[in-house]
Amino acid sequence: MKIVYCLNSISHFGGIATVITTKANALADIEGNQVYVCVSDYVDSYLSRRLSPKVNLINLDINYYQDDWKSRWHLLRATIIKRHRHKKALKETLNSINPDIVISAGQSEKYFLPKIKGKWKSIREIHFVTNYRDYIAFSAIEKLVNKLITFYDFRWKIRSYDHVVLLTHEDRQRNWNNKSGVSVIPNPLTIVASEKAALDSKKIITLGRFVYQKDYPSLIRAYSIVANRYPDWKLIIYGDGSQEQSIRKQIASLKLTDKILLPGVTESPVEALAEASLFVLSSKFEGFGLTIIEAMAVGLPVVSYECPCGPKDVISDGRDGFLVKTGDEQALAEKIIYLIENPQVRKQMGAAAKLKSLDYSIERITQMWMELFNSLIENRK
Repeated sequence: MKIVYCLNSISHFGGIATVITTKANALADIEGNQVYVCVSDYVDSYLSRRLSPKVNLINLDINYYQDDWKSRWHLLRATIIKRHRHKKALKETLNSINPDIVISAGQSEKYFLPKIKGKWKSIREIHFVTNYRDYIAFSAIEKLVNKLITFYDFRWKIRSYDHVVLLTHEDRQRNWNNKSGVSVIPNPLTIVASEKAALDSKKIITLGRFVYQKDYPSLIRAYSIVANRYPDWKLIIYGDGSQEQSIRKQIASLKLTDKILLPGVTESPVEALAEASLFVLSSKFEGFGLTIIEAMAVGLPVVSYECPCGPKDVISDGRDGFLVKTGDEQALAEKIIYLIENPQVRKQMGAAAKLKSLDYSIERITQMWMELFNSLIENRK
């Protein structure tokens, strides 16, 4: 079976690139599969070097990211001229490969891929909650524009695909109820959990970009309640991003600089997670919440806002973690304090979390994908 993944890049840290690299490697290990990753932009990096030599990497050399930040003209040029080049190059590539399955990661190729005709079956992967644009719109104009774009993307253009794959059952129930040709396949674990947390350190951890979605200001306010009760515990936030400076100012204003640490991005997430005693997630919304299952894989209980969509699919409230109402900082703090004060419960939940993470093993997720591929190919025949 010939399988082609299409996306912009696998060179930069991010959930989409990490997940697709992991899945492509696993699918390429299956006898009879030929796997291709077709990118518009490529630079050598730590993440791109994780791609297996069994996977065929094709760089279309479109270079969207080269200069599209310089001005509106460059952005327009990337949208029109470069996208036309992209479509032409991808068409030539797919025709030469003649694949069985072509998958769009939902990036620059997402609107024109179904227009490239062939015998293959096309799949659109959705790596975010479907209506994510609703959560980043603030003014009435933004809300209207985003609703129109969402309709155009997920109700109009997406109909040209043979199948759609979502990450969570919550997303399907909210946004795709009663729609045919839609499956739910969660993200796989992208780390090898070679270590297990002892759960006896006085460290709480989270990982993610310093952006609006992750809502670290809310987490910091909640943690100020925890720090007042347990000043010897530390919150460690790994990551970087556009809000980093404002977050540092907030931490300083609350006099928490020795209680909340920002060490930057880590290339050893397993080691970082294994040194902690619990994981916390404060996002306003998620596509899935990959860091949740990564934390569970090393045996960490999770305290999370029940934001759409992801945490409710993964966390069994009161068994392997706690779910609290999104934005309820007092409740978030109370659940963290409960796990600090009850180390035996913490360890019981950690063991249950470790067991839950097995549901997201790459072997299990790869099997789900292969079953979908085979069913689509059989329908084609």
